[in-house]
Amino acid sequence: MSFSTPILFVIAMLAILVVGRIITSPAAPGRVAFAMAAVASIWWIAMVVLRLNSVDLSDKILFSRLAWFGVIATPLFWSAGFLDHAGFSQVTRRLPITVIFLISGLAGFAALTDGYHHWIYTGVISEQRPTFSHGRLFYVLLGGMYLSMLLACLMSISQLKYAARLHRRQMIALLLATCAPWACNAAFNLFGFRLFDDDPTPFAFAATVLAVLFAQQRGKLFIAPPIARDVIVSILPDPIVVLEPSGLVLEINPAAEKLTGFSADTVGTILPPSHPLMGFVGTDAQTEAAKPMVHFETMEKTFEVSVQPLEQWGRKGSVMLVLRNVTAREAAQKSLSDAGEALKLRLEENMRLQEQLEQQAFRDHLTGLFNRRHASTVIPPVISSANDDTPVSLVLLDLDYFKQVNDRYGHDVGDKVLSTFAMILSDSLQGAEMAFRYGGEEFLVVLPATTRDQALERCTMWRHELATHKIGEMQYAALSFSAGIALAPEAGTSLEECTKAADVALYRAKISGRNRDIVWGEHLGGLAGEEPAVSGNAGDRRVTRGRAGGRL
Repeated sequence: MSFSTPILFVIAMLAILVVGRIITSPAAPGRVAFAMAAVASIWWIAMVVLRLNSVDLSDKILFSRLAWFGVIATPLFWSAGFLDHAGFSQVTRRLPITVIFLISGLAGFAALTDGYHHWIYTGVISEQRPTFSHGRLFYVLLGGMYLSMLLACLMSISQLKYAARLHRRQMIALLLATCAPWACNAAFNLFGFRLFDDDPTPFAFAATVLAVLFAQQRGKLFIAPPIARDVIVSILPDPIVVLEPSGLVLEINPAAEKLTGFSADTVGTILPPSHPLMGFVGTDAQTEAAKPMVHFETMEKTFEVSVQPLEQWGRKGSVMLVLRNVTAREAAQKSLSDAGEALKLRLEENMRLQEQLEQQAFRDHLTGLFNRRHASTVIPPVISSANDDTPVSLVLLDLDYFKQVNDRYGHDVGDKVLSTFAMILSDSLQGAEMAFRYGGEEFLVVLPATTRDQALERCTMWRHELATHKIGEMQYAALSFSAGIALAPEAGTSLEECTKAADVALYRAKISGRNRDIVWGEHLGGLAGEEPAVSGNAGDRRVTRGRAGGRL
């Protein structure tokens, strides 16, 4: 085994690590092309290892030829990834990537069939490595590789001054990663420089993979990538127009296509002198005390215009116009300048809308009752004021067999039932009493200064109202509810304790046959063999005080 084989093996392992890091990183410019370049370099290194450890000359020649798939693909994919990362996203679209695959495949095919045409290798100079004399296609492919990497480096360097500091560090790291194998390959092919008596390019990949790993770890490569500026401009909601002094339109974004006189075909045309934007050509943005306005009568819109000269970017006299739609703002300012009465009306309207929004925040949209979230705000102070002389009754009501109503008559009728019951509860409220829609068919009523007997009487009244109120689609169906009643402070001194007690009593009412009211503290009556005593008919059942029970 050649002593250089372990070195190449370590480099290949590092390249595999780079591929893994790239594949698992988020989507970023150049990510796919860099991964393909790393895979191609692994192929190249693998062929070199096989060549170095082969004995027969024919095998060495075969692996030298197979390496050409990676020899061409590595720099081409790397150049494409470098350019994409620098903002030239066109090079990594489907067609350019397909062309790179095609060129790499044809180069590899030409190498494999070189024995028939000798376009790449014309002969073997030394059988040890082996070393070849070269044909014309070799220099064509070599020149194409060097040209692609040179263009990638130059175009990327031209973008450094526009990049953020982090992205500038990323591009410098990639530039160094590009130059190391490129310089070694050029030194080998042009000046005969060797490392371990062989082509130094595969060994130089160590510097490349280390630079990429360093850029990933410290420079957040592929984690915080540069976002293409054309994407940012495309998604901006403000129209952007770039004009030459002659009025020639150099660039517009999609938002600008909606302006008067503009369309998707406007780029490359000259605006007429009468166009509103022609007045900003040649404007010195530094002397403007305030941003100028432009009005498009056809659109009935007013825009505030920011003017940015492009001399710094080599376009003397050209300007970039950023238009901010201020139509609504101008209209609002005009309205604010009206008479005091108009201002007063506007303020009153705003207050009314604010009240509506507040109402929507704590009211149930179907029944109009307070919702559960509002209950957690307003009920605790009421409970805290309760004492043994003036208890607060919390009544938790649940419509019996409501699911059957929905299943048989439909959800529209079910909504009518909920609205009807909510109306019955709401109409009966007096003073500080409150009603809430607490769940699907559950309602909570808070009755301050209300005793047990008074709470039961209210339940009787609600049950009578519900039973006698007819809904068109349910003329022959009787509606009823079960209720659990908890009295503060006996049942608890917090909303959570009281609602839990009421829920326990409600559950007892349901398992006892429904259509009845049970008070917490009396809900254990009958569990030891005696049923709770009830009075009245089915529409007026109430539990009388039996054996006292503790909280559950």
